[in-house]
Amino acid sequence: MRTLNINIPISEDVLFVLKKDEKSLQEEARKILALQFFKERKLSLGKAAELAGMDKDDFATLLGKNQIDIYQYTERELEQEFDAVDKFVEVFKHEGGS
Repeated sequence: MRTLNINIPISEDVLFVLKKDEKSLQEEARKILALQFFKERKLSLGKAAELAGMDKDDFATLLGKNQIDIYQYTERELEQEFDAVDKFVEVFKHEGGS
């Protein structure tokens, strides 16, 4: 896969105020972008982790530290999940479960 570099001009004063060097700011910016794009449902967990330069487990931990749910259900998806559980419970009851 081809990799692109995106350049954002930042003054040395900004780096000084943030107490960051170029490399650490770039790493942090990638994580911030990945978190935001994941939160907006623009990137999957895997693609967001890739953007952040992390594996999925570490990115999932980063999501937790930033209070972003890894499971981002829409209201409709959540209703469908609950309906499926309700149907399972009904089938279980009729088949001699408790």
